[in-house]
Amino acid sequence: MGKFFVMENNELTKWHRAYIQNAYHELEQGITRKQLGTLNIKATDRKVLDVGCGPGNLLVALSADNPQIVIGVDVDAIFLSIGYSKIKELIDPSSKVPTLIRASLPTLPFADETFDLVTCFLVMPHVPDDKVALTELARVLKPGGTLVISGHGLGFPIRYLKHFRLKPLQMYLASIIYRCTGKKWIRNTLQSEKQICNILNDIGLIVDVRNYNKKVLGCVATYWIRATKSETSPNATQ
Repeated sequence: MGKFFVMENNELTKWHRAYIQNAYHELEQGITRKQLGTLNIKATDRKVLDVGCGPGNLLVALSADNPQIVIGVDVDAIFLSIGYSKIKELIDPSSKVPTLIRASLPTLPFADETFDLVTCFLVMPHVPDDKVALTELARVLKPGGTLVISGHGLGFPIRYLKHFRLKPLQMYLASIIYRCTGKKWIRNTLQSEKQICNILNDIGLIVDVRNYNKKVLGCVATYWIRATKSETSPNATQ
């Protein structure tokens, strides 16, 4: 398997460099593996899809479990190109080499009920509609399969407010607009993990684990949710 994406004439920005450095620092420090362990996620002998794979650090961790297949999708061609190079450097030769595809929510280029495990970390703040995105993730998941997602709660921007940056205020504004209008006119919204769990239940997934890495002033900063697709979910009977 290999890369199935087209690299455009995009330049590696300062933001890309910082993101990639942080992602692989977390991988080297064992933080990525610890996150998977906390949620009791193993990819052994499973068909795995990572949506919003970025530069591929999670794909490296998942590949260590010797999955049946592992595919990463992302909208950013720079991440995919650099991720492919990093993965080839770090992955165990006996592991399955991930395939990288340029794609994004809410439309994934896969048939219904293809994967046993779907991961989608820190993508929910950027999708146009939470329910549409989660429904699409559930669509490509087999009945009995596992979906793992994460996103930012109301506590995430608080630690940045003291620096008088615009981004935290923009995130709160985006969240207010989304809750009032039902549309994400500004991306990078904050979510209520309870509301995300309610959506998952509505589309036929059973929430197994809810975890928070930290709280700021009593508000969840980042949430992690693992859910199982019901054998009788709406997506399982289509």
